[in-house]
Amino acid sequence: MISTSLLLAYPFSVHGTTVAPGTLPSWNSATSCTATLTTIEGVIGSQVNANGGATYGGGGFLPGIPNKRSTSPPCSVNGNATFVEIHGVMYPSYTIEDCAQYPNGNFCDTTANVLDPNCASSDVYLCRIHVEIDQAWKSAGLAPQNPPSTTQLFDIQGFVYWDNGHDFDQWHSYSGWELHALTAWKLSGSAKPDFGLTNNPQPLSVTGLSSTDTITVTSLDNFTGTVSLAATMDPTIASSTTVTVNPANVSIAAGGSATSMLTVQTSQSTPPGTYSITVKGTSGYVWHPLTVVLVITPDFSLSASPTSISMASGSSGTATITLQSLHNFNGTVSLTGSVAPADTTSSVSPNDPSASFSPSSITFTPNGTGSSTLTVSTSMLSLPGTYTVAITANSGTISHSTTVTVTVTLV
Repeated sequence: MISTSLLLAYPFSVHGTTVAPGTLPSWNSATSCTATLTTIEGVIGSQVNANGGATYGGGGFLPGIPNKRSTSPPCSVNGNATFVEIHGVMYPSYTIEDCAQYPNGNFCDTTANVLDPNCASSDVYLCRIHVEIDQAWKSAGLAPQNPPSTTQLFDIQGFVYWDNGHDFDQWHSYSGWELHALTAWKLSGSAKPDFGLTNNPQPLSVTGLSSTDTITVTSLDNFTGTVSLAATMDPTIASSTTVTVNPANVSIAAGGSATSMLTVQTSQSTPPGTYSITVKGTSGYVWHPLTVVLVITPDFSLSASPTSISMASGSSGTATITLQSLHNFNGTVSLTGSVAPADTTSSVSPNDPSASFSPSSITFTPNGTGSSTLTVSTSMLSLPGTYTVAITANSGTISHSTTVTVTVTLV
């Protein structure tokens, strides 16, 4: 039952009633709309579908925006407001999903189901709404940061959207209603001292055999103290992959923050896939989890031995180029090399050394190894000095490089 005072404090539309855009300023400078203050219940309504979620017809802000990926959605549709502000919601740990490639990189949605802790309904799905920090907004540099992992309540702003086809999805609260895009969030004013955890980058992609992520511990509402950090690897790859945090304890002043470096070390045989790392931050009786999404893709490594060669003009020298398949990589790798002067003496040489490979391409089976012989040849016209051989290994979109230094001396 919704009281009259709640109706006055949190306006929403009954089906068929128009709600004009509100007057609250946007917290995100990329959004020119003004927000209407409401509640989760005010957005999704109280009409229940067969699975316990909210129906489209009972929604308070029909019909919502037409395109969830738009970075400039309309402030109203058919005269009905689309941009809302909701106070005091619980924001549990989020999920990184639905990734897409953009011209400036790969970006993913940050999704969660936020809950109204003061909701009067006995049906939890009428007290929750799905929210998403959108991939397109991230690509455009308009999205807020992912929220910290904390038990504090949040105030949020976003655009109302109906994503059809979710009536049977528990992870979507059995309803199509969303705030998508979620444009901004902040901690509610009634919060008590606490700390939050975030990480960057998210997801964490492994390049080669290892990768690092920055864990940031932030003071919330004047929290001060020491936070201990521990990380646990996804059990499906724990036998072949390790994770560490350094330092394991960070001290935070009121209003400040501190960072720790999370390092993931895989092995050649670690299978490709998407995994999760759980980081736990603890201070006294308060603790918060943070999920780091780990993405491992097939790759290969490249190295040269030796990394420097010395030879006389008119002679040649060799180095061994070793390639190793990582994470079930299989395919053909092509080798190319270019030679350039590295000092002022060699820069006036009328005939630079040349580089060749035997073989010039290597085909891998998963987790196999291969090698090629680099031969650097000089002529009598090659001046003494130092040269750099730039070696590039390519396979499709994967490319790695290394260098070998060549010193040419007089005969």
